[in-house]
Amino acid sequence: MQPKLIPCGTEHFEELISFVVRLNSEDTHHIGFFGEGEADVRASLAECVVPPAEGFHLAYADDQLVGVFGVDADPEVNRAWLFGPLIEHADWHSLADDLYAASLKVIPAGIGEQDLFFDVHNVNIKEFAERHAFLSRSENAIMTLARAQCKKLSLSPNSFSVIEFQPSFFEPFEQMHNELFPTTYFTARQIVERINESRRLFLGIENGILKGYHFCKIESDARLGYVDFIGVDRSVRGRSLGASLLAAGMDWMLSFPETDKISLTVNADNAAAIKLYEKYGFITERVMCGYRKKGLDV
Repeated sequence: MQPKLIPCGTEHFEELISFVVRLNSEDTHHIGFFGEGEADVRASLAECVVPPAEGFHLAYADDQLVGVFGVDADPEVNRAWLFGPLIEHADWHSLADDLYAASLKVIPAGIGEQDLFFDVHNVNIKEFAERHAFLSRSENAIMTLARAQCKKLSLSPNSFSVIEFQPSFFEPFEQMHNELFPTTYFTARQIVERINESRRLFLGIENGILKGYHFCKIESDARLGYVDFIGVDRSVRGRSLGASLLAAGMDWMLSFPETDKISLTVNADNAAAIKLYEKYGFITERVMCGYRKKGLDV
């Protein structure tokens, strides 16, 4: 019998969480948008623009949850993020296609791109991506740093000052962000609007001119810190501004005693950035595949 597909709704939310936490811990199932562990999964779903009760579909076989597929989308960046397919069923590919077809109906009108993000060992979803005309976009290393493994480095002297965001720098920040991360998941305005007690935007300034930035956050419930974006103007690369910005953000994240670990995502072929992170004690935990598709046709 073909599994039954239903919207998640609020009544199935806790069952969704348990299923995702269990399966997403395995490399062969892992979906990057969920994160790691229960607190991380809950935090990721809480940030969805499309509420999970509306954006997720579940598949049941004999009253047993066997599949999950979710959608989040943001018209401002013209993109949908696909949380799945996450499936535990013998007919993986057929069920994945059915869940995908149901999930397409949730994506708001006008969205022009869809993203998948999964562990390199998740062979099923790679075949799914290629079957549905998603194109490989990048390989990314997920790097983590345990508090106890953090190394304090002596930074080379430089002429930059690192300050917290000031509104007078918004226009150059927006221009730099658009140039360095033209297809990313947050616009410059969305980053600035998110600054609060658990999110900080640090700026690297030289002679009154913006030369780089670092946006980071902490999730106290998950005991985690995240390096979301580090960007440095090409004209000053090699002058330790990236290291100074990273250090400022790490000092702030680790100032919270509950922060046990810091995580970041970096392009797997960015050897210079990986080398910098490794100096601080970061290790590569996973390698992820990013796939993207234009349009909404299955």
